[in-house]
Amino acid sequence: MGGNDEEAAPLISVTKDFGETYAEVRAWAVPESDRYPDGLKYSMQYGTTDGETIVRYDNFPDHPDAAPHHKHLADETVQDVEVEGIEALFDRFKAEVRNHGEHW
Repeated sequence: MGGNDEEAAPLISVTKDFGETYAEVRAWAVPESDRYPDGLKYSMQYGTTDGETIVRYDNFPDHPDAAPHHKHLADETVQDVEVEGIEALFDRFKAEVRNHGEHW
């Protein structure tokens, strides 16, 4: 996670196995910084067991042209998203997973 790993406090750690697909959610409270101005780091991945992303929310700064909070789609596009707290984002993610037919 970077140089301040010891300062990261786990908030959410959930893995769901749906057979040919899975969901993995990780979120940490981290020190506020230029990289994580809201003191939050997260990844919410829904994908296939053979490595394909269906949808992923994260705020990792690996896409310089994307907003700090963004969503990756199966067609490899990246969309900016508004985040009003980790719980609301987690609920949105779970709803998207259910919309793909999973029971969560």
